[in-house]
Amino acid sequence: MDIKQIASIVLYVIDVTVCLIAIGKKSPRVYALTKPFLMPLLYCVYFYSLPVMLRHLGYQKFAFYALMLHSLGDIFLLFPRNKGRHMFYLGMLSFFMGHICYCLWFAKAPVGHTKRWTVFVLIICLLLEYLIYRQLMLGPRKDAPKLVPYSLGLCAVAVSIASTMGAGSPLYATIISQVGIALFFFSDFCIMRRMVRLPLFGQMTVMTTYIAGQSLIVLGMLLLQT
Repeated sequence: MDIKQIASIVLYVIDVTVCLIAIGKKSPRVYALTKPFLMPLLYCVYFYSLPVMLRHLGYQKFAFYALMLHSLGDIFLLFPRNKGRHMFYLGMLSFFMGHICYCLWFAKAPVGHTKRWTVFVLIICLLLEYLIYRQLMLGPRKDAPKLVPYSLGLCAVAVSIASTMGAGSPLYATIISQVGIALFFFSDFCIMRRMVRLPLFGQMTVMTTYIAGQSLIVLGMLLLQT
């Protein structure tokens, strides 16, 4: 480990800790100050954990775009929803675009790819989409059609991760990233349930699973390249 890698990890852990403490103590100001830095710091952890020879390869830009777009989404979601939902939908759009960038990273990265697991995970994701839609339709139905298309972006990431399973790629790395996207999916499902007035868990669960999910996706990406 070099000094930049250590520094980025330490700063990320500190920011995560302070952010979660702010949620627990219901300190919106501290939460708003720490949340926007989560994904940029995670990117620094990713970048400085890469071997130097891999840092500036073309496909690495998609990791940067994904995490920066997710950071932008985090900022949009800080705005109160009771004053208009346009900021929420802008945040959802930013996250969706970030998901597409994750897909591009997994598609372009020089790791092994296979179609068998891709099809299997695609079928699971389609079943999951159906179940999510049924759940969201239990609440105010006007919001469900707007939320389901967003979740397709998460499914696309899961499918793109599955494409790296086998064919020379480390199996454990793919599994770690898949666990990450599953946690990310759960976090967003909690938010979607809240949007249709069927709250499932509070903000602590949402943020804990979101941060853990993003961290595991990135960890899997790093391990795929080792």
